[in-house]
Amino acid sequence: MTPRKLKFVLAEDNPGDVFLIRRAFDLEGFSYELLVAKDGEEAMRYVQEAAAGTRVIDLILLDLNLPRYDGSEVLATLRRQPFLAAVPAVILTSSNSQQDRERCLSLGANHYFQKPSNLAAFMEIGRIAKELVETRLA
Repeated sequence: MTPRKLKFVLAEDNPGDVFLIRRAFDLEGFSYELLVAKDGEEAMRYVQEAAAGTRVIDLILLDLNLPRYDGSEVLATLRRQPFLAAVPAVILTSSNSQQDRERCLSLGANHYFQKPSNLAAFMEIGRIAKELVETRLA
């Protein structure tokens, strides 16, 4: 029996970052399905579907500065859902603000990933995702 594909939700409005994240996941050898939300409203819909039991989420990655709802609002909604409280969540951002970092971690983010300017450092998101998913599934 082959293991099921992991279900990842990525809320990101920058197509270049979506491409890089897919590449990072591919380099880690994930068997995955990536649902891309282009704004916070679409991400909220995916979270609500998962809370209702009609969608599985194994990992959620949230750009902090999304249109409509920002990543921290989506994260707060995710963490209020008992069924989803343990889903690993990564905040993706260009912000180096300590206040943003502390707020997101206090809302329940498992990792705060500041988007780097070089490719090798950006690929680190794949390793981070792998660690979070493996820890949850162990």
